[in-house]
Amino acid sequence: MPRHPDTLIRPNTVFSCARQRLPSPIRPGQCMSRAELADAVNAALDAIYPRRDVTAHYVDFRWIGKLERGEHRWPSEARRAALRQVFGVPTDLDLDLYSPRRSDGTYAAQEVVKPRPGSWDETIHLLREQWHLLVQNDKMFGPEYALMGVTRQLLAIEDLLHEVPQALRPAAVRLAAQYAESAAWLNQSLNEHAAGNHWTQQALAWAGQIADPIMTAWATYRSSQQRLTSGHPAQGVEQAEAALRYDQKLPGPMRAALRVQHAHALAATGEHRAAMLLLDDAHRWAADRRSGKPEGDHGSYCTSGYIEVHRGACLRLAQRPAEAITVLEEALPTIPPQHRQDFASALLNKAAAHAAANQPDLAAAAAHHALPIARRAGSRRILHQLAQLGTVVSGHQQLPEVRAFLDDLKEAS
Repeated sequence: MPRHPDTLIRPNTVFSCARQRLPSPIRPGQCMSRAELADAVNAALDAIYPRRDVTAHYVDFRWIGKLERGEHRWPSEARRAALRQVFGVPTDLDLDLYSPRRSDGTYAAQEVVKPRPGSWDETIHLLREQWHLLVQNDKMFGPEYALMGVTRQLLAIEDLLHEVPQALRPAAVRLAAQYAESAAWLNQSLNEHAAGNHWTQQALAWAGQIADPIMTAWATYRSSQQRLTSGHPAQGVEQAEAALRYDQKLPGPMRAALRVQHAHALAATGEHRAAMLLLDDAHRWAADRRSGKPEGDHGSYCTSGYIEVHRGACLRLAQRPAEAITVLEEALPTIPPQHRQDFASALLNKAAAHAAANQPDLAAAAAHHALPIARRAGSRRILHQLAQLGTVVSGHQQLPEVRAFLDDLKEAS
């Protein structure tokens, strides 16, 4: 008689890959060993339960090995809380931990054990949850609104860094880097380049303190975007390549986003074939080909459609506007409507491709479509780029589409 699927032992590759993304505290450039992870779990147990004797829950490298081999799937509640703290994840499911048998047939991994009220663990947990909320605020109310919340939280986190227990300091510093990178993006959306660069460098500094590969890669990715936007594509390529050095330690959607950025920067320097190959490769890691991560995680916007929008942008840079238009027309319907900035940016790319193809009426029509979306998204960056496109088509005001776009653009300014 075949064994019940829940009784089969299978390696927990989610857990082992997560460990390999954690930096070693004493060996620069290397991942955390099983023994080092065990030490971190024991320190987290002491920090989470300061008034309890938790020595019975202490673990060693052999116990970590059993988790990675799948011999254990459901540690004690205290150990699961410590593991979530060390890995910086909100649920047991993020580490593929679950109760093998339940009478109702569902996994207990979907249940989240709340941190102890008033504990440092709860403070970090709440700040992490607030970060996800602020990402949604950016989508709903625009970057100016979201930046107010991010700025307030950054002030609170900077104070927290002076007080947090040493065992929890890496989690707090990682959170600081995460908020700083968000501040960089929001300022970039608001066309505030100096502030965006400042917060990118701050995110890199905090990520470097704890040798965090994910936040270092993501802040370096942001730096590449900023270099490209400021007219320095060769520096954009350098930064994108620096971010990709951490490739093997990153979640799939981040790997896709880094390839897209690298491709865009290469296309801006004339390396068009290399750019297309990178975009092809990015599809392996697209966010819509994976599930289970909450909306708003780094790279979660990098869907197959997003990749193809950037293919259109790269084709335009390669002076192939007709192909760019075809690609963009197919990609536009795949952009989720709540991703307003991405949708407006895709329309802007289509408008620029039409302008390059000497189709000012179609360029103006696409730009006019993008204008109210960019306004609602609160993206001054895209509004500025639309104004630049207005200058490009302004010599064709005899065309009704161009005249309508320019009139609306004048009102917006």
